[in-house]
Amino acid sequence: MTPQNTPSPTSYLRLSKITKYFPGDPRPALRDVSLELRRGAVLALLGESGSGKTTLLRLVAGFEPLSAGTIELAGALIGSRHRAVPPEQRGVGMVFQDTALLPHLTIMQNVAFGLRRLSEDARQQIAEQTLKRLHIADLRDRFPHEVSGGQAQRAAIGRALAPKPSLLLLDEPFNNLDPVLKWEMLHELRAVLLETGTTALFVTHDRDEAFTIADTMALLRRGHVEQAGDAETMYAAPASAFVARYLGAVNLIPVQRRGSALTSALGVLDGMKPFQYRGVDTVSVRPWQLSIARIDPGPDADHNGAAGVRGIIRAFRFMGEYHEVRVQAATNSDVQELTVHATGTLRFRVGDRVVVALRGADASP
Repeated sequence: MTPQNTPSPTSYLRLSKITKYFPGDPRPALRDVSLELRRGAVLALLGESGSGKTTLLRLVAGFEPLSAGTIELAGALIGSRHRAVPPEQRGVGMVFQDTALLPHLTIMQNVAFGLRRLSEDARQQIAEQTLKRLHIADLRDRFPHEVSGGQAQRAAIGRALAPKPSLLLLDEPFNNLDPVLKWEMLHELRAVLLETGTTALFVTHDRDEAFTIADTMALLRRGHVEQAGDAETMYAAPASAFVARYLGAVNLIPVQRRGSALTSALGVLDGMKPFQYRGVDTVSVRPWQLSIARIDPGPDADHNGAAGVRGIIRAFRFMGEYHEVRVQAATNSDVQELTVHATGTLRFRVGDRVVVALRGADASP
């Protein structure tokens, strides 16, 4: 992903200052959205319900007219306020939450449905290759009501991929699948997109889905892009408290600038990028970036030399790979709750007095 409003010669899909108003609503569903995507890459449009991500997908597909802005695909203008290439002429494939398979056609016929301009032999060959790629060749003669939800979604993806679209649009396609099957399908779809070199937009509200399938992502909030980029950068250096919280559990730590250094109650925070939160410079510290240790009871407990912030455990939960510990800590004369993900065999109880500190720079979750 390239920075917003910065043209790139390698961009394949370019959205420039996209704005969309719906009749009767003075508030824009989307405002000044600018994004770019290179050929063969996957961009996840991430956000809460009502953030505008599906509206943006429908604008790219040509299902809705633009209020302002432009959409370019492979160097050609396909959408603006004064020009709109019809959906069927954009070379765009679409996969919905509901598979939208035609119930009177077999799985094979559904996959071949978009190949009607080809000869019968060519249609059959492409459809068979697509079915094999998606591991549903043995279902070719079954009807949609005779296959499982996951198999039907594979067929829907196959129908969209068979015509070799310039761009594939997927609107939360795995929402109706059980969790285990969903993750299996995500990994399979990622492999198929890489194998075919397909450029894709993937709409989701789930950050783990975005992390799994996308090369880059854009987090939408109330119709605008809160932040866009690769997942690792957005997770480690969120542009706002909203981004930090959306992408995972987080501690929002107030900081003070001293020259080029950022200082906090936890110590010096090297290399972190602050953002404004409630009028104060703040950084995002993930729970796994903190360590926790029990303070030994006794008369010298407050003088045992342990570095970090002292506090009392208010909640302690086993979460599988780690224990989630919530600590009421005093930071800069304020009381703040810190969340720590503790691993290992050290056990805690509610009411334990502990010290929370930053882990080493080479620590990982």
